[in-house]
Amino acid sequence: MRRRDFLAGALACAALPSFAAAPRRPRLGFQVYGVRDLCERDFPGTLRAARAIGYEGVETGRFYGRSARELKSICADAGLELFALQLYPWTLAGAELPKTIRFAHEAGCRRINVAWFQGSAVNENDWQLLVATLNYAAEICAKEGLVVAYHNHDHEFRIRFGKRTVWDLLWERFSPQIVCELDLGNCLLGGGDPLAELAKLPHRNPTVHVMPAIEDAAGLAPGEAGVGSARDKMDWPRAVAALAADGCQWLTVKPTAHPGSIEDLRASHVYLSRLLSKI
Repeated sequence: MRRRDFLAGALACAALPSFAAAPRRPRLGFQVYGVRDLCERDFPGTLRAARAIGYEGVETGRFYGRSARELKSICADAGLELFALQLYPWTLAGAELPKTIRFAHEAGCRRINVAWFQGSAVNENDWQLLVATLNYAAEICAKEGLVVAYHNHDHEFRIRFGKRTVWDLLWERFSPQIVCELDLGNCLLGGGDPLAELAKLPHRNPTVHVMPAIEDAAGLAPGEAGVGSARDKMDWPRAVAALAADGCQWLTVKPTAHPGSIEDLRASHVYLSRLLSKI
């Protein structure tokens, strides 16, 4: 290997956030989106109910009229760690970036997971807007002790430019300072291979989304559409083992079929706890 290539590789590795201290067994958290209707009615009460099930942490981008300090207090009172904020890309652009950084600090949260950019399906340069925004934001956030990640939906795997998916394109262009929040369910539903994608970005998934890969939840009652349920197409035993081996810190549970019920969240916790107990 040429000295120049060795130094470039070393510098890239040094730029990556370190997750070497991650516990062997990931912890179970949940995404507020999965119980958003319950949270709309009673945000603090829903967080307490999730903690009673056994969840240890929460990720949210919905604040239900609360300030950052109020959000921090509500999570602490519920006994949950606010391990990530999930925000839209525009919150890290222009004059919004310092506001977002201040919010994260006041909420006591050091991770910002960015999601939902509806870029063009015909012009790949449209996605460069997202890349430029996040690369700059990740550099500024790193100086503030914050980590920026990108979170996928299904369309990053459905949209292709030639043989490359949008997902491939993004990770060719993202700064090494950006980490990943792979949504395994959305990846599979979009035509991707979640375990293969995880292997392409080793040790860069401190949090992942554990969303049931259910194409059609029609007719499923609350408690029947959780992770590992009958219509869930994801191989979670293999995935959870791979994530633990990779150093993932948080499995962020997000059943989406019944946002007005906590029963799928409960069933998912039972299923995943059983898998984690074997690690």
